[in-house]
Amino acid sequence: MLETENNQIETENAISGAVDVTIRIYGKEHIISVEPDETILMAAIRENIDPPYACQIGACCTCRAMRVEGEIAMDEREGLSDSEIEEGYVLTCQSHPLTKNVIVDYDQ
Repeated sequence: MLETENNQIETENAISGAVDVTIRIYGKEHIISVEPDETILMAAIRENIDPPYACQIGACCTCRAMRVEGEIAMDEREGLSDSEIEEGYVLTCQSHPLTKNVIVDYDQ
């Protein structure tokens, strides 16, 4: 994974354009489109899913969710411990899908 001068994330197999992401929250499942310049949280807010969040800078962990499937890159991860990341948790306010078939679960 590379970070460009504009802080854009690139990978060897990077996808281009919007990516459909499945969000599990409040016992329901939603499929939302995440634009390249958006985080998963921003897209969920835009779609009126009402995800939990507070600071949006990766510090409070209110937007923490379990990555169930797919690859995600986080801009910042200060609010998560190494063990939480190893377990699969991500901060959706800092998360960008890198692959298709991304699933995140706020309920876990």
